[in-house]
Amino acid sequence: MKILSLDCAGKILTVTLTAGGELFFKDSGSAGSKKHNSLILPFADELLTRAGITVRDLDAIACVVGPGSFTGIRIGVSTAHALARATGAKLISINTLQARAFGEQDDFAVALQCRPNESYLAAFCGDCFNMTACRAAEEDEISALNMRVIRHEGSLSPQNLASFASALASKGQFTPSLSPLYLKKSQAERLADGE
Repeated sequence: MKILSLDCAGKILTVTLTAGGELFFKDSGSAGSKKHNSLILPFADELLTRAGITVRDLDAIACVVGPGSFTGIRIGVSTAHALARATGAKLISINTLQARAFGEQDDFAVALQCRPNESYLAAFCGDCFNMTACRAAEEDEISALNMRVIRHEGSLSPQNLASFASALASKGQFTPSLSPLYLKKSQAERLADGE
Protein backbone atom coordinates (compact mmCIF):
# COMPACT_ATOMS: atom_id res chain seq x y z
CA MET A 1 0.00 0.00 0.00
CA LYS A 2 1.29 3.46 -0.92
CA ILE A 3 0.79 5.84 2.03
CA LEU A 4 1.75 9.50 2.29
CA SER A 5 1.95 10.58 5.95
CA LEU A 6 1.98 14.17 7.22
CA ASP A 7 2.98 15.47 10.66
CA CYS A 8 2.61 19.24 11.05
CA ALA A 9 1.64 19.12 14.74
CA GLY A 10 5.17 19.63 16.09
CA LYS A 11 7.97 22.14 15.52
CA ILE A 12 9.42 19.94 12.80
CA LEU A 13 7.33 19.13 9.73
CA THR A 14 7.72 15.47 8.76
CA VAL A 15 6.44 13.94 5.51
CA THR A 16 6.88 10.24 4.75
CA LEU A 17 5.98 7.98 1.86
CA THR A 18 5.86 4.20 2.01
CA ALA A 19 5.82 2.65 -1.46
CA GLY A 20 7.09 -0.61 -2.87
CA GLY A 21 8.40 -1.71 0.51
CA GLU A 22 10.57 1.40 0.83
CA LEU A 23 10.37 4.39 3.16
CA PHE A 24 11.02 7.86 1.76
CA PHE A 25 10.98 10.86 4.08
CA LYS A 26 11.84 14.52 4.44
CA ASP A 27 11.63 16.83 7.44
CA SER A 28 12.09 20.53 8.09
CA GLY A 29 14.86 20.08 10.64
CA SER A 30 17.30 22.06 8.50
CA ALA A 31 14.80 24.32 6.71
CA GLY A 32 15.48 27.34 8.91
CA SER A 33 12.57 29.71 9.43
CA LYS A 34 10.35 28.41 6.64
CA LYS A 35 6.82 27.57 7.75
CA HIS A 36 5.12 24.18 7.45
CA ASN A 37 2.56 25.54 4.97
CA SER A 38 5.29 26.55 2.49
CA LEU A 39 7.10 23.19 2.75
CA ILE A 40 4.44 20.48 2.98
CA LEU A 41 3.51 20.20 -0.72
CA PRO A 42 7.09 20.56 -2.05
CA PHE A 43 8.19 17.84 0.41
CA ALA A 44 5.36 15.54 -0.74
CA ASP A 45 6.17 16.20 -4.39
CA GLU A 46 9.85 15.43 -3.83
CA LEU A 47 9.06 12.11 -2.15
CA LEU A 48 6.66 11.08 -4.92
CA THR A 49 9.33 11.89 -7.52
CA ARG A 50 11.97 9.90 -5.59
CA ALA A 51 9.59 6.91 -5.41
CA GLY A 52 8.74 7.18 -9.11
CA ILE A 53 5.00 7.54 -8.57
CA THR A 54 2.39 10.28 -8.85
CA VAL A 55 -0.05 11.60 -6.28
CA ARG A 56 -2.82 9.67 -8.05
CA ASP A 57 -1.02 6.41 -7.22
CA LEU A 58 -1.52 6.94 -3.47
CA ASP A 59 -3.80 4.50 -1.66
CA ALA A 60 -4.00 6.49 1.57
CA ILE A 61 -3.02 9.77 3.16
CA ALA A 62 -2.31 9.73 6.90
CA CYS A 63 -2.27 12.91 8.95
CA VAL A 64 -1.46 13.74 12.56
CA VAL A 65 -4.60 15.46 13.88
CA GLY A 66 -3.23 16.36 17.32
CA PRO A 67 -2.66 17.08 20.02
CA GLY A 68 -0.02 19.65 19.17
CA SER A 69 0.31 23.01 17.47
CA PHE A 70 -3.14 24.39 16.65
CA THR A 71 -1.94 26.06 13.44
CA GLY A 72 0.15 23.06 12.39
CA ILE A 73 -2.77 20.70 12.88
CA ARG A 74 -4.99 22.88 10.67
CA ILE A 75 -2.31 22.96 7.95
CA GLY A 76 -1.93 19.17 7.98
CA VAL A 77 -5.64 18.39 8.08
CA SER A 78 -6.56 20.81 5.29
CA THR A 79 -3.70 19.54 3.08
CA ALA A 80 -4.64 15.89 3.68
CA HIS A 81 -8.30 16.60 2.87
CA ALA A 82 -7.40 18.44 -0.34
CA LEU A 83 -5.09 15.64 -1.52
CA ALA A 84 -7.62 12.93 -0.66
CA ARG A 85 -10.43 14.72 -2.49
CA ALA A 86 -8.25 15.26 -5.54
CA THR A 87 -7.01 11.67 -5.72
CA GLY A 88 -9.64 9.47 -4.08
CA ALA A 89 -7.07 8.23 -1.55
CA LYS A 90 -8.36 7.00 1.81
CA LEU A 91 -7.72 9.03 4.97
CA ILE A 92 -6.00 7.83 8.15
CA SER A 93 -6.26 9.88 11.35
CA ILE A 94 -3.21 9.79 13.65
CA ASN A 95 -3.17 10.81 17.31
CA THR A 96 0.29 12.19 18.18
CA LEU A 97 0.43 10.45 21.57
CA GLN A 98 -0.85 7.13 20.24
CA ALA A 99 1.72 7.19 17.42
CA ARG A 100 4.51 7.86 19.93
CA ALA A 101 3.23 4.90 21.96
CA PHE A 102 3.47 2.56 18.96
CA GLY A 103 5.71 -0.39 19.81
CA GLU A 104 5.54 0.13 23.58
CA GLN A 105 4.07 -2.58 25.85
CA ASP A 106 2.44 -2.91 29.30
CA ASP A 107 0.64 -0.11 31.17
CA PHE A 108 2.19 3.27 30.42
CA ALA A 109 1.44 6.88 29.52
CA VAL A 110 2.77 9.37 26.98
CA ALA A 111 3.00 13.07 27.87
CA LEU A 112 3.65 16.05 25.59
CA GLN A 113 4.27 19.37 27.36
CA CYS A 114 1.92 22.13 26.18
CA ARG A 115 2.45 24.76 28.90
CA PRO A 116 5.04 25.17 31.67
CA ASN A 117 3.08 23.06 34.18
CA GLU A 118 0.72 21.17 31.89
CA SER A 119 0.95 18.39 29.30
CA TYR A 120 -1.22 16.49 26.90
CA LEU A 121 -1.48 13.00 28.37
CA ALA A 122 -2.59 9.64 27.01
CA ALA A 123 -2.69 6.45 29.08
CA PHE A 124 -2.46 2.97 27.59
CA CYS A 125 -3.17 -0.56 28.78
CA GLY A 126 -1.10 -3.20 27.01
CA ASP A 127 -0.23 -1.35 23.80
CA CYS A 128 -0.96 1.77 21.77
CA PHE A 129 -4.24 0.39 20.43
CA ASN A 130 -5.81 0.32 23.91
CA MET A 131 -5.83 3.99 24.91
CA THR A 132 -7.73 4.51 28.15
CA ALA A 133 -7.43 8.31 28.45
CA CYS A 134 -6.41 11.31 26.35
CA ARG A 135 -6.59 14.74 27.97
CA ALA A 136 -4.68 17.74 29.28
CA ALA A 137 -3.18 17.17 32.75
CA GLU A 138 -1.22 19.15 35.33
CA GLU A 139 2.34 17.99 36.00
CA ASP A 140 1.55 16.96 39.59
CA GLU A 141 -1.16 14.60 38.26
CA ILE A 142 1.32 13.08 35.83
CA SER A 143 3.97 12.67 38.56
CA ALA A 144 1.42 10.82 40.71
CA LEU A 145 0.63 8.23 38.03
CA ASN A 146 1.45 4.68 39.02
CA MET A 147 2.92 3.80 35.62
CA ARG A 148 5.83 4.55 33.34
CA VAL A 149 5.53 7.95 31.62
CA ILE A 150 7.18 8.50 28.24
CA ARG A 151 7.97 12.16 27.56
CA HIS A 152 7.31 12.99 23.92
CA GLU A 153 9.38 15.87 22.54
CA GLY A 154 6.77 17.01 20.01
CA SER A 155 7.78 15.63 16.62
CA LEU A 156 7.44 12.02 15.52
CA SER A 157 10.39 10.33 13.83
CA PRO A 158 9.83 9.46 10.17
CA GLN A 159 10.06 5.74 10.96
CA ASN A 160 7.55 6.06 13.81
CA LEU A 161 5.10 8.07 11.68
CA ALA A 162 5.27 5.75 8.68
CA SER A 163 5.15 2.52 10.72
CA PHE A 164 2.11 3.64 12.71
CA ALA A 165 0.29 4.80 9.56
CA SER A 166 0.97 1.40 7.95
CA ALA A 167 -0.25 -0.40 11.09
CA LEU A 168 -3.52 1.56 11.05
CA ALA A 169 -3.97 0.87 7.33
CA SER A 170 -3.40 -2.86 7.85
CA LYS A 171 -6.16 -2.78 10.50
CA GLY A 172 -8.48 -1.01 8.04
CA GLN A 173 -8.68 2.06 10.27
CA PHE A 174 -9.63 4.58 7.61
CA THR A 175 -11.91 7.55 8.18
CA PRO A 176 -14.16 9.52 5.80
CA SER A 177 -12.97 12.81 7.29
CA LEU A 178 -10.27 14.15 9.61
CA SER A 179 -11.15 16.10 12.74
CA PRO A 180 -8.51 18.13 14.62
CA LEU A 181 -7.88 16.82 18.12
CA TYR A 182 -7.69 19.87 20.37
CA LEU A 183 -7.49 18.94 24.06
CA LYS A 184 -7.39 22.58 25.18
CA LYS A 185 -8.82 25.89 24.08
CA SER A 186 -6.68 27.97 21.75
CA GLN A 187 -5.10 31.19 23.06
CA ALA A 188 -7.68 33.22 21.14
CA GLU A 189 -10.53 31.25 22.76
CA ARG A 190 -9.03 31.71 26.21
CA LEU A 191 -8.71 35.48 25.68
CA ALA A 192 -12.29 35.69 24.33
CA ASP A 193 -13.52 33.82 27.42
CA GLY A 194 -11.56 36.14 29.74
CA GLU A 195 -9.26 33.39 31.01
